[in-house]
Amino acid sequence: MKIIATSVAFLPLLLLGEPVLAEGGKQSEKLNAATVNSAAQIVQPHNSDIRVKVENDGEQIIVKATFIVPAAPQQVWAVLTDFDNISSFISSIQSSKVVGRSGDDIHVSQHAIEKYAFLTISLESVRKINLTPFKKIHERMISGSMRKMEETTQLLPEGNHTRIVYHAEIIPDVWILRFIGPHFIENEARKQFQEISNEIIRRKQLAVTTG
Repeated sequence: MKIIATSVAFLPLLLLGEPVLAEGGKQSEKLNAATVNSAAQIVQPHNSDIRVKVENDGEQIIVKATFIVPAAPQQVWAVLTDFDNISSFISSIQSSKVVGRSGDDIHVSQHAIEKYAFLTISLESVRKINLTPFKKIHERMISGSMRKMEETTQLLPEGNHTRIVYHAEIIPDVWILRFIGPHFIENEARKQFQEISNEIIRRKQLAVTTG
């Protein structure tokens, strides 16, 4: 994805934004770690078929994910590259717009919001996205709330289905990173992938019904 949007999205947007108190209070770097970590315990599990692994060394976060959707690569591609309409099926995305195109390269501008405990985390980003039709999406953030963000999404045909393989390397510039554990990041990532999977299936079923 880098458009100012998200390609498959999506990665844990909560890591990328500037956290502010939901009630508009002053941001504090003395956030109680126990309070933040306890919020992760109420996150509901998602489809276990969506495998997500998070590595966090305290500076760089690496997210790897893989899952299969019952659709052809072309159908999956149509959803993953629908940057102007991502906000209609990924709940954390408030707005997303393609702001430039040049061949297979796109620039996208996006605004996303995540809620974590009593914090609301806002993300504004612009990404340069390179598209290899029906096979790969590579995104690199060129401006935004992190020092580094690169994502690669691959589509691998498996019979009548498609395996989506996602890899992201992120170096956030957000203090709350010190308190957020891998479990919460995994669940947030899995939630976004589930929303994408749902949209792919919905569009496929709609095409069958109307076709």
